This record gives sequence, C-alpha cells and structure tokens, in this order.
Amino acid sequence: MDILSYLQGASVQFGPSGHEQSTAEWLKARFEPLCDAVTIDPLFNVLATLKPNQPTARGGRAPRIILCAHMDEIALMVVEILKDGSLRMGNVGGVDPRILPAAVVTVHATGAGLPATPLTGVIGAKAPHLLTEAERKQNYSREDLYIDLGLPAEAVRSQVHVGDLVTLTGQTIALLNERAAGKTMDDRACIAVMLEAAERLSRMKHAAEIVFAATTQEEVGCRGAKVAAHTVNPDLAIVMDVSHAPIPASRPDTTIPLDAPAIGYGPYLQFKLVDRIRQTAAKNGIRLNVEQLESRTGTDTDTVQIAREGIPSVLVDLPLKYMHTTVELLDMNALRECGRLVALFAAEIDEGWDEALWT
Repeated sequence: MDILSYLQGASVQFGPSGHEQSTAEWLKARFEPLCDAVTIDPLFNVLATLKPNQPTARGGRAPRIILCAHMDEIALMVVEILKDGSLRMGNVGGVDPRILPAAVVTVHATGAGLPATPLTGVIGAKAPHLLTEAERKQNYSREDLYIDLGLPAEAVRSQVHVGDLVTLTGQTIALLNERAAGKTMDDRACIAVMLEAAERLSRMKHAAEIVFAATTQEEVGCRGAKVAAHTVNPDLAIVMDVSHAPIPASRPDTTIPLDAPAIGYGPYLQFKLVDRIRQTAAKNGIRLNVEQLESRTGTDTDTVQIAREGIPSVLVDLPLKYMHTTVELLDMNALRECGRLVALFAAEIDEGWDEALWT
C-alpha cells in the first residue's frame, strides 16, 4: 500500500462530523478491491466485510471481529455574519482557537443551495500593534477571531448562511525519515491501518469474519461507532485511533513514542485480549508500547465495548504529534506496523477464542 498517496488523498476529502458522505464514498472505493462486500449505512459508516477463507478449528460458527477507525474531521461553523461581512465561528468537534490565527480555511457556502460552494478565506485577529497590555498577556479566544473572505458584505450575505461549515486547509506533506504531516490524520491515518490490514489479510488464512468499520461522528460523541457495533453484532472489537507522541513540552507519562504502535491498557479494555495482542506482537517481532488509560479512552472504544450485551475490546494506538491541527505528524513505518499487528491478531482468532476470557 502506498501510504503517503492514501494520506494525501484522504486529507482533502470533505467530512466534518455529520457530513461524511463524500468521504464515505471515497473510502468505499478503496475497500472494495480488498473485501467481499462494502456498504454505507444511514449514518455514512462504511462497513467492509472480509469473509472467512478457512473453516473454524471445530467446524462451528466463525467468530466475527469489528475493526473501527473514524473518518470524520474537526471543523468550524459560521455562527454570525458581521456588518463588514466578516464571519464569526463556532466549533464542530474540538478546534483549539490557538491554532487559528493566520490559518487558511474553506467556507462551504450554501447560499446558492446544495451542493455547497467552497469559498477560500483567512482567519484574522487584531494585530499585535493594536493590542492593549492586558490583551497581550492572554491567548486568543474564538470570539477574538474572524474569517475574512475578501468579499463585500453584500456578496458574503448572498452566499453564506449561519450554519455553513468551515474546514481547515492544508496539504499533507512528506518529511524526512518516513514521516508525514497534514490535517485529518486523526483519524483517517487509522483507516489506512485498516486498509493495510485488509490488504495483508487478503493473502492470509483466517477463520474469522472481519468487518472494517470506518465510522462517523466520533469527534462529537462516537455516534457512528454505536450504530456500527449494533449493526455488525461482533464477538470482539479492535479499535484504532491516534494518541499523543512526545514533543519537548510534554510529560513522559502523557505520551507514547512516535515510531511504534501502542496498545491501550485500562478499565474499558479487555485485559486478557490486551495480553493476547501483546503476545502476537512479541511472536512477530513487532515493537509495541503500552499506553495507560485510567478511565475512558476518548475513542470509539468507549461506545463499542458497551454495545448490545457488551463487546470485549482492545485499542491499538497510532502515535501522532500536534493533534487537531493542520500539521498532525506521524511515522509511516509505525502506521504500517499497526496494520501488520492488526492483521496478524485478527488471523489468530478462531472458534473458542473467548474461552480464555473466563479462565
């Protein structure tokens, strides 16, 4: 799999939480050559099924595994059109206002109806020369910032409505040492993990039915994963999401190394499955770190593991720097190793896999 090419394509797809349809169609086309069936549900979750290619060890029912990673991106929303045509912004899913000054954005204007017309704008703020002494000591808040489209106020009002979505703009670029940086790596990079795993599993023997779920609305409460888990009704779940890699200002206990996958450990995660995936990594020469998660994980895991009667779950972390910015940075070798780990783990699941959970 050409990971960089995928990341560059994925990052430009329009898919704020609740508006993932075009991203879902783009992803569906990438899963179709690798899976036996691919569908899009009413919440725009992409569900790609890989059927078992060998009988179970005892001739019984094939276990069903769901693999989850979310496709939605953080975004902004127009909440007010000012007298001069500038736009005030609301928040869809967790955009830190400190990253916004001087950003380039796309306003998806619905003034002429749907589909929306993309308008390029910039985010401005009061120049440093005009700040008071007290203002210089404070971080920008969203109320201090505005979008400038470079249009007369009348033209803005004729095209832009309150409620129109605004996405961040930025290219995904290759860096040295197999690193890449761009927007929407959270969590479309983990969908690359699923594609890498699907590609590997297509060449491997596996007794389980494996459903890859590219989920929606994670950034606003893991809504898509809740529906996907109910629909698929799996026996166990492997959730993939990004986690924080070290930067100079970070504490060691809050980050995991950038250059290798990690496995989450905590009360939301089935500890015997965690042990089993660690054994898979050790057997196959995959370096695997551990991330401690004292309570909720902040990922689709929190919803999936309590779906239906309860679904034993593990969380595989892809380390990422500068989360929720336009320069989210990752190691492509670590991404590839995440895919290898997930494929090997899923291929080992056979009838009777769950007996160890109770002994």
